[in-house]
Amino acid sequence: MTELTSTPKPRGSQPPARVLIVDDSYELLGLVSAWLQDEGYYVFTATTGLQALDVAESHEPDVVLLDVIMPPPDGFAVCEMLQRREKPPEIILMTGLSEPNRLRRVDELGGLVLLRKPLTNEMVIEAVAGAVQRRFGPTRNLTAH
Repeated sequence: MTELTSTPKPRGSQPPARVLIVDDSYELLGLVSAWLQDEGYYVFTATTGLQALDVAESHEPDVVLLDVIMPPPDGFAVCEMLQRREKPPEIILMTGLSEPNRLRRVDELGGLVLLRKPLTNEMVIEAVAGAVQRRFGPTRNLTAH
């Protein structure tokens, strides 16, 4: 289910970036949530594409970490819907796929970051920090630290 998994304190005049993590693996959600909470981000989670769209509507995340393979709608469909929003979030796709046809789909969606599973703390933190900087510029307080 959708949940707010952290409530960091804002630093300065800017609140921490809001990150939505979408994956049908509760284990991965817990792990990645903990990594991002430790960095001071607001973290929301969803286990389905439909939940992700609901959370995006109600919480307007700055960054979405989105698994590609999920029950319908899959990550590709959710990505397309998020990209059509008036103010689309930065999207980072996550996948364990290595099939060329599926990976070509990532290129077709354009300008996305792709993280290959298994994920590491460093790769997730670096990708999210880069996405926040693309969204707000380098002067934004990225986290609550």
